[in-house]
Amino acid sequence: MDLGLTQKVALVTGASAGIGYTVAHKLAAEGCHLVICGRNFERLEQAYQSLVGSPAKVIHICADVQNADDSQKLVQEAITQFGKIDILVNNSEGATFSLEPIENISDADWEDVFERKLMGYIRMTNLVLPTMKNQQRGRIINIIGTSGKEPSSRLIKSGVANAALMNFTKTVATQVAKWNVLVTGVNPGLIDTPRHREYLEIFAEQEGRTVDEIIAGSNKMIPLGRRGLSSEVANLVAFLASECASYITGVTIPVDGGLSTSAF
Repeated sequence: MDLGLTQKVALVTGASAGIGYTVAHKLAAEGCHLVICGRNFERLEQAYQSLVGSPAKVIHICADVQNADDSQKLVQEAITQFGKIDILVNNSEGATFSLEPIENISDADWEDVFERKLMGYIRMTNLVLPTMKNQQRGRIINIIGTSGKEPSSRLIKSGVANAALMNFTKTVATQVAKWNVLVTGVNPGLIDTPRHREYLEIFAEQEGRTVDEIIAGSNKMIPLGRRGLSSEVANLVAFLASECASYITGVTIPVDGGLSTSAF
């Protein structure tokens, strides 16, 4: 299926590893030109080198979207290099796990997670919207997370931020639809990424079990019986970025193997 993404320009944040890395590769394979960013220069350089040789033109910029100046420079450089931004994929490093009681989570902890994910997504969206409105076309895809709808005591900080992002996604989609700017969210469930594996090792140590035992136990809660792959998330992102999804906006779609229990 031709997704009609050839020559489109996509800006992907958090593209040096995990889901963002895989999304960048998928969009490049579909013919998009890319602007990729990340906070770690070495990992970003490796991600860039892995994309060299693809038909797409790729630029990489070390930037932290928590920083307003970095975000401004990132978007401006994308426009300078390509003259447009067709697709923004807002992607952060993933869930923030905590076993602390709620009363022990400090204001600084809350502010950190809000700034890192919620405000980063809001800031990047605000920066690309003028260009997309002027183009009368755009796609903004927010990688969020199932904890926004499925509360978990271990994911309380991320869950609160993710719920806010789902609301933000819906509200912005309503506001900008008349400019043919479509805004959607993707809620990954338990996806096999390097960061997910790091957390599995932490849990295994805390609970006195092996990583394999934790995986086997949690897989029993997933109707499909396994972890997801980052490529399965990337496939949905590419579809939502394409003309095939031209009547889809304001929704957040889970990619979780059926793990979410809510019907809506």
